[in-house]
Amino acid sequence: MTDFETAARTTTGRLDALGVDHALVGGFAVSVWCEPRFTRDVDLVVAVEGDDTAERIVNALVRDGHEVLAVVEQETAARLASVRLALGGGDDLVDLLFASSGIEGEIAATSERIEVLPGLVLPVATVGHLIALKLLASDDRTRPQDAVDLRALMVVATAGDLVAARGAVELIEARGYQRGRDLAAALDRLVDSR
Repeated sequence: MTDFETAARTTTGRLDALGVDHALVGGFAVSVWCEPRFTRDVDLVVAVEGDDTAERIVNALVRDGHEVLAVVEQETAARLASVRLALGGGDDLVDLLFASSGIEGEIAATSERIEVLPGLVLPVATVGHLIALKLLASDDRTRPQDAVDLRALMVVATAGDLVAARGAVELIEARGYQRGRDLAAALDRLVDSR
């Protein structure tokens, strides 16, 4: 078993044991819906009501052998946005996103359970939610892979996925998590380029 697979199985297994709603996002989730691509991190949205719950989850994972590498605050909402973890000194990383987009709960609630690796079934974010998250994270200078992922997602996106993406970017903006970006306009440009 690779470090990546171990990190995915161990982390999601612990989240399941804690009864925490979560979903796979990021490059690995894009690979589930589109062409597989290399990624070294497991990105998971985790639905929590507040930072106290997020901290309890992180502490439980640390007790299980995870190491905290970085913590990011969401300044506008004054929330714990994300925590980067490594499992047992391995090279593969786990990013837990608690309040990075403001729609973590909706993403987890509408995720689809899919076998992502042999014998590993995980809740995976929908194509519409992945489009919204990639638009939020996209930066052509520092994150060129997001543009590649967006093009790949647009190839498989249905009309329903685009409606879901629009609803997601509207929620992100309404909740103040848009990071100074006009996500609705970015989605319009993406759809027009299709």
